[in-house]
Amino acid sequence: MAPLQKRALYGLVFGIAWAVAIIIVLATQGGVSAFDTNQGFRLVVDGLWIGGLVVYLMLFRTIIGKRGKYDERDQQIMDRSPRTQWLAVIISLVVWVIALSKAYHEAGQIPLVFLFLIFMSSLIVSMIAQSAGILAGYRRM
Repeated sequence: MAPLQKRALYGLVFGIAWAVAIIIVLATQGGVSAFDTNQGFRLVVDGLWIGGLVVYLMLFRTIIGKRGKYDERDQQIMDRSPRTQWLAVIISLVVWVIALSKAYHEAGQIPLVFLFLIFMSSLIVSMIAQSAGILAGYRRM
């Protein structure tokens, strides 16, 4: 298994575990309304989010630092993986827009807490999709 492929596999496993952990914490601690009102709970979610970003950056920092040390196949895969990333992010944003507009249509406005959740979920989806795109690129080649 190529080093880039190994990092992508670790990134995919970590990204999925990270997303599931945040979802479980949100679901068990009272959901969006508790996140909006309880500062301690918000700090826990923020800690999970920032900690996940740091771990993911540490995992993939070698991709940025060693850009010229990969072979042609690795370079092609890294050049194509952003397509998967952007497609996944756009799809997740479409899902957010449709779901929130249906849920809050009568109210005429969406609670501000969702802005943070949309941003956080977009980054998580982007990271998972990057790893998935790299792994799919190796599978195709």
